[in-house]
Amino acid sequence: MPDSGRRIRLGLTALATLPALSGCGGIAHLDCNEIAARAVRLSQDRPIKLASIANVRETARTESDVRCTGDATLADGGTAPLYLRAREQDGQVDVAYQGVPYS
Repeated sequence: MPDSGRRIRLGLTALATLPALSGCGGIAHLDCNEIAARAVRLSQDRPIKLASIANVRETARTESDVRCTGDATLADGGTAPLYLRAREQDGQVDVAYQGVPYS
């Protein structure tokens, strides 16, 4: 069985631009569970698909940036830590994830 965790750590990065949440103050009310759900949906169009993300927790928050971590289960059954980020800029919310921490 291939080491899916290794693949995700070696460069899995995804980014999607989504409209900011109208009337909700951008990412102010966006929580890590919603960010994780968006990452799972986003991954369905990528070579490495996420089946689910468990144990999601917030690690940092500013007015325009939310960072979270979680335990990803890949579609092929592999598991790996996952780092998620939502960032608001110019009225858009970008959701991204990768296998290494954001700096």
